[in-house]
Amino acid sequence: MKNTIKSILVAVALLPVSILQAATVIHAGNAFTGTDDKLTGPVSLIIDNDTISDIRKGHIKVAKSDRLIDLSDSVILPGLMDMHVHLSSQQSGTSSYLKRFTLNEADYALAAAHYAHKTLMAGFTTVRNLGDSYNETVSLRNAINQGMATGPRIYTAAKSLATTGGHADPSNGMAKRIRPDTGPAAGVINGVAEARQAVRQRYQDGADVIKITATGGVLSVAKSGQNPQFMNDELDAVVATAKDYGMTVAVHAHGKEGMIRAIKAGVTSIEHGTYMDEEVMALMKEHGTYYVPTILAGEFVAEKAKIDGYFPDIVRPKAAAIGPL
Repeated sequence: MKNTIKSILVAVALLPVSILQAATVIHAGNAFTGTDDKLTGPVSLIIDNDTISDIRKGHIKVAKSDRLIDLSDSVILPGLMDMHVHLSSQQSGTSSYLKRFTLNEADYALAAAHYAHKTLMAGFTTVRNLGDSYNETVSLRNAINQGMATGPRIYTAAKSLATTGGHADPSNGMAKRIRPDTGPAAGVINGVAEARQAVRQRYQDGADVIKITATGGVLSVAKSGQNPQFMNDELDAVVATAKDYGMTVAVHAHGKEGMIRAIKAGVTSIEHGTYMDEEVMALMKEHGTYYVPTILAGEFVAEKAKIDGYFPDIVRPKAAAIGPL
C-alpha cells in the first residue's frame, strides 16, 4: 500500500517563506482529525503564511498564484505529540557514558538540533523534553520559536533534579578524585532549602516544567533502579515551589514507594511507572495524576541488554528486567 500518513504541520514547516506569501493548498486523499475514529474522505487545506486558515471537503480549484501540494494518495493528520523525549542524547551503549567527558556544551546543542529536526520530520510537532545536560534545549526551544531552527514545539525541563547519587546526578560513576561537587545549580539537591533553590534555578534558566527523579533509574551507574530517592518533605517543597512559579512537575519513577510519595506530594505526572500496581493506580486516580508509560524505552533497553558489553555490568540486569513489562 503506497499511502503514507503525513503530518499536516510538517508539510507546512517545509514550505519556503517566499511561497508562504501566497496561499498554499493541500489536496489530501483522507484526513484523520482525532475528533472521532473515522476518516473524512478527500479534503483541501488552505494555508496562509504558516497557518492553516481553512479545511474544506473535496479537492477545491487552485488559483494560478497559489501553490498546490498533491497528497491525494495519502492520509493526513494533526501533528503528533511525544510527552517524554531527550533531544540532546541517544543511547549508544557504553560510549554513552563517556560523552560527558568528551563532549562540549556545543556538541549537545548541535545534537539536540539534529534530533529535533528528525522528530519533526517523523510527524511530531510538540514534545516535552524531560532533562538535558546544559540547558541546551532551552536555547533550542527559543531558536525554534524565533524561526532560527527547525523542530517541534518544545516544552523543556532543562536539567532534571536528583539527590546525591540518585538518578540524574551527573557525577554518578565518576572516580572520587574527579567527581565534581554538585549542588542545586547542577540539579542535585539534599533537603528542603535546596529543593526550593533548584526549582527557582530551573525557572531562572528558562525551563517550562520541572522534572525530578523520584526513584533510581535503569541506565544510572548504580545498583538499584527502584529505590525511593527523595524524602517526603523534599518532594513537597519541589511541588509547592513549582506551583508558585506556574510549572508542572513530571516524575521519573520505577519503584512503588517512590511513586506513592510523589503522587501524595501532588506531582503532575508519573513517567515510566514500571512497577506500578493497583494501589498506585488508585492513588493516581484519586489525585488526578497523569501517566506517561514510555513503552518504547523499556523495549529498547531490554533488547540491548541481550548484547554482551553494550551496558556496564551494573546496568545490564536492570535493563534486562524492565523491558517485558
